[in-house]
Amino acid sequence: MSANIKPLNIAIYEAAQKIVKAVEALTENGFMVVRVEMAAPARPTIRIQSCSKCQTLIDKGEAVYFSFGQGTHFGPYREGQFHLGGCRIVWTEFGN
Repeated sequence: MSANIKPLNIAIYEAAQKIVKAVEALTENGFMVVRVEMAAPARPTIRIQSCSKCQTLIDKGEAVYFSFGQGTHFGPYREGQFHLGGCRIVWTEFGN
C-alpha cells in the first residue's frame, strides 16, 4: 500500500481484509451471512442467520448471549455472539 494513504483508509482496508477471511470461514462452516457492519473498523460486525450451529457454539462455551429484550412486533428476542478473525459474529433469535 502507498505510504501517502490516509490512516482511516488503512483501517477500512484492514477491516475489509478481516471481513473477507471471516466470511470465507463462516461459509466453509455452513453459516449464512446476512449483513456486514463496519461502523467501527477496528472490529467489524458480521450478522449471520440463526441456526442450530449457533446453539452448539453456546453449549460448548464458544459463544455467548449478550442482549435480551422484547420487540414491539416480534416479541422476545436474544442475541448471541462469538469472535472470528478480528470480527464480531452476531445473530438474533426471536421467540425465546
